[in-house]
Amino acid sequence: MNRSRKIIGVPWFTPETYGPCRFQMADKEDLPLDFRAWQESADERIAEIEEAGQIALRVRIDPARFPVWCRERGLVPDARARQRYANFHAFHTAIT
Repeated sequence: MNRSRKIIGVPWFTPETYGPCRFQMADKEDLPLDFRAWQESADERIAEIEEAGQIALRVRIDPARFPVWCRERGLVPDARARQRYANFHAFHTAIT
């Protein structure tokens, strides 16, 4: 059986964007204060995805674009919206 690998978007920050993005999030209290702590958790998530045989695609969360994207869709900027954003962009990357 030939099973295709699913592409899963992983919300991704850079050291420069983590603080500004975290500040904007409705669930900021659930995010680590420190970028390195967040990155460790995100790297673990990527490893889990890849161990399951899927493809993890890092999708940068831009502090200027993400809130606009959320507003346009009536979403609260939180973990659920970040995942939707990452999957949205991963899907569009995969089909282009």
